[in-house]
Amino acid sequence: ECGDCLAQPVCAVTEEPFETTYGDCSTYASGEGNHAFCLEDEGLAVLKGGQVKSVRANTVCSECGDCLAQPVCAVTEEPFETTYGDCSTYASGEGNHAF
Repeated sequence: ECGDCLAQPVCAVTEEPFETTYGDCSTYASGEGNHAFCLEDEGLAVLKGGQVKSVRANTVCSECGDCLAQPVCAVTEEPFETTYGDCSTYASGEGNHAF
């Protein structure tokens, strides 16, 4: 919620593992056979919400290096809260954002 963590865009989030005709995201990592084709290879992705769209590997696969994998939040049984407030108070424009 702070918005200060990401230096690159977040990769598109898919409901199913992304794959092109040439392989899955692991084959697009640096040093792998498909890495040079990150900007060219496309595959169908089922995006969050069910929309099916043709996308390039570099917009979905963090292995290409053009986007970051979706950050994973810690899962807690109780809602997170500090003595200064809950997560919503740390969002941009809110009182705790600077902290």
